[in-house]
Amino acid sequence: MGKATHRKPYQAPTVTRLTPEEAKIKLVEHARNGDGEAMDLLKLIFPEEAKKLSEAKAKSA
Repeated sequence: MGKATHRKPYQAPTVTRLTPEEAKIKLVEHARNGDGEAMDLLKLIFPEEAKKLSEAKAKSA
């Protein structure tokens, strides 16, 4: 107990509100990085973007 510890003061979590376009960009980035669940969601919400992403991956492979 001879050791003094310094605790950080509590900082409440913050909420970041994204625009629809920002949310779409983040979803595409996650899908591009191999997140299967993000790709599934992208196929449901933005099938045209999922198709573009699939075609781009096929070209690079």
